[in-house]
Amino acid sequence: MVCKTNIDSIRVLDEQIREYERTVIELKRTRNSLLDISKFPPEVLGNIFHWNVIRKGDFGGLDKRSHNFLAVCHHWFEVASRTPEVWSFWGNTTKDWNRWYRRSGTAPLDLVLSGNYDGGFDDEDSLDEDLCNALKDRATRDAIRCVHLRADYSTLIGDIINELTTGDEELRSNSMESLVLWNLDSTDPVDVSRLFTHYRFPRLQRLKLADCTISSWDHLSSRTSILTTLELDFADRSRTLTTSQLLSVLASNPTLQRVALFRRAIPDDDSGESSFRVQLHQLKELCLGGILQHILKLLNRLDHPRNLDTLNLTLHSCGVMDISRTIGPYLRDHLQRRDRPQDGLNLLVSREGPHPSQITLHIGNARRIKFSAPSRAEITTFVRVRVLLSRAPHEEVLQTAALDLTTYVPREEVAHFRMYHKIAARVDMYTQFPNLRALSFANISLPAAFPNPNLIRGGGSSLLWNTSF
Repeated sequence: MVCKTNIDSIRVLDEQIREYERTVIELKRTRNSLLDISKFPPEVLGNIFHWNVIRKGDFGGLDKRSHNFLAVCHHWFEVASRTPEVWSFWGNTTKDWNRWYRRSGTAPLDLVLSGNYDGGFDDEDSLDEDLCNALKDRATRDAIRCVHLRADYSTLIGDIINELTTGDEELRSNSMESLVLWNLDSTDPVDVSRLFTHYRFPRLQRLKLADCTISSWDHLSSRTSILTTLELDFADRSRTLTTSQLLSVLASNPTLQRVALFRRAIPDDDSGESSFRVQLHQLKELCLGGILQHILKLLNRLDHPRNLDTLNLTLHSCGVMDISRTIGPYLRDHLQRRDRPQDGLNLLVSREGPHPSQITLHIGNARRIKFSAPSRAEITTFVRVRVLLSRAPHEEVLQTAALDLTTYVPREEVAHFRMYHKIAARVDMYTQFPNLRALSFANISLPAAFPNPNLIRGGGSSLLWNTSF
């Protein structure tokens, strides 16, 4: 049994230990205050800390060591605690959200959820009452800067959206700048009608919806006006837009710089037939993937700059004859509208891809090509066309179709021509491109392509080639 005197002695020693620890802490803080880094103004340090916790990509998280600066010294911890921007990101899992949301303060929130592709429901992905209340509070105070949600089951995205919408019937203004909803379960579209029913988005610049649906797509045109990025990708089960609705959305956002529409986001109706063309004079990237006829109808309704940075077309349900009837002529017209590149064109035709009857054409600027080793050059393309034939033709027919597509490229502008993956050159290929400086092949024997090659041009200039097997 410990006597009372010993207990009192232990208490005295404990207090002395605590006093010693307090003294050590004060000495460390005094030492740290003498360091040059501690002489930085708090706003400078806070800005440095903020840059250390900026996520990458739409759904990226933070490095595990991103918040290590909190343990450097008391001064840094205090500065970070008083810098709301350090806590504007809760992580990209609901487990992270539960850990960090209490520290977030008043900084505009970047709400990010990065689901996986494994399927199934994880108990950790559920939203507890306190977290739901925190989301509702943020929504009520209009303190959410971006919402990026990706999940492999639609229920979770729907639950979060419901927490972010108020019960008010009155239409409210929302300061969100970026909205990305990626539902990985294409069999069950997420209904996001509540967002566009209750809010208008005067600051929204980026809108990406994958396998989502809205009760009235007219809300997209009436609720947004300064979009710079619009990406829509819908499966068959989604309630898709009509032509007139899509054109209305595009016309309501003349500042669009990137438009990407895939599958059922390309309207298949005949509504809106007129001479009206949407003016998209700031557009830089146009990416379309869907049925050939639907895409061509849409392209005829868009008025975009002649020198797009990127035109990316994936054309489904094509026939061999479509290359000469529609695809080739459109490609030729598009290239004729562009300014002629000073260093010529870099042209690649390939059969590579998961589709058994796929033809891919890449067109870029030949400016960075080192013609002594052209195959090593990275292709920067401004046009990419994928043609997916609905019926697999005979191999010889497919070869001819692939090469026929290249004939719609201005031949006098081609400086480098690459052929990959079962694309065999014709004997007269060299003569078709008068300014060709290099040919590159992969998986093809040169003797098979050119049994008797005569690669010396008139005037003494030569044609270089490069092969890889």
